[in-house]
Amino acid sequence: MALSDLENRGLIYRKHGKGTYAHGRSTRVHRHIGVLMKSTMAAEHRPITEILRGVQMALVPLRSALLLISTSPEQWRPEKASSLGGVIVLPHDMSVAELEILKARNLPSLIMGESDLPGPHVMFGQREAARRMTEQLLQQGHRQIALLSGFDPCLDEPKRRGVHDALKEAGIDPTQVPEISSHNSEGDIFPAASEVLKLRPRPTAVVAFDDSLASILSFQARRIEGIKIPEEISLVSFHDWPYLNFIEPALHTVRFDFFTAGLKAAEALSQASLTGQPVANLIFQPTYRLGQTIGPVGRSA
Repeated sequence: MALSDLENRGLIYRKHGKGTYAHGRSTRVHRHIGVLMKSTMAAEHRPITEILRGVQMALVPLRSALLLISTSPEQWRPEKASSLGGVIVLPHDMSVAELEILKARNLPSLIMGESDLPGPHVMFGQREAARRMTEQLLQQGHRQIALLSGFDPCLDEPKRRGVHDALKEAGIDPTQVPEISSHNSEGDIFPAASEVLKLRPRPTAVVAFDDSLASILSFQARRIEGIKIPEEISLVSFHDWPYLNFIEPALHTVRFDFFTAGLKAAEALSQASLTGQPVANLIFQPTYRLGQTIGPVGRSA
C-alpha cells in the first residue's frame, strides 16, 4: 500500500521484472498544474483558497508549481500549454469548446465541483447536501423558505439545484421560492440579509449558501429585528468554517473537504501526465454538523 501511494504521487516508478525506482531529483519529471478560473475574485473565497492550498501541498514534493490562469485556453501560447501537466477547471463561465481545446492538447483536466460540463469532476456532494438540508426543513413543517445566495457562482449553483430537488419532491414550485443574492460582494451581505427579513410573508426558514451569510442573517434577525432563531426563523448553511464555530446559536451546517480535494486532484493530474491514463471522478463525502438554528415551524405560514 505504501509503495502504491508513492507511485500514485509520482515519487517512484516501477519496471516490470526489474524493480522499483525513485525519480531523480536532478530531472524535472512533473510539469506544472494549472488552475483555470475566469474570475480572479474566486481566489479570495475561502473554499477556493483551501483547494489551492491542497494543490500546492501536493506539488511541493513533486518539485512542480501551481499556475493560476484566467485566460481562455484558446489564448494560451504553445509554451504555456507545454509547461502544464494538467488543469483544474472552475466551471463558472467555462464552455464545452474550451474543454475540447484542453482535450485536443492532451492536457488531462478535472472540473472542480458539480456542473453540466463534460469530463471528470471533483464531487464535493454539495447538491446532495443541499437537498438533505432542505428536506430537514420540510420535515419540520417549513413551507415558506427563502434562499440567501451570492457567495460564489461555482459553489452556489450545485446547492441551488439541491434545494430545488427537495422542493420539487415536496410539490413546491422552486420558481415561487424567493432568492436574495449578495452579488458575491462582502459589502452587499448586510443589505441582502435585511432584504430577506423584509420579505412578506416572512420566511419561516432560510437556506444560506455560506456560513458567513448565515451568521450575518442570524445577527440581524436577533439583534436588530428581535426575531428569535430558530423559534421564528430556522436557518441552515454550508462550509462549517472554524472561525464561526463559537457563535451562538451554533449554525446548522455541513463541511466539504476542499483542502483534500485540491491535494488529490493535483496528485491525480500529475499521475495522469506521467502515465497517459485517463483521470476519473474524485468523490468526497460531506460532514454534517448539528446546530441550534433549526427547529419546527413556530408560527403559521
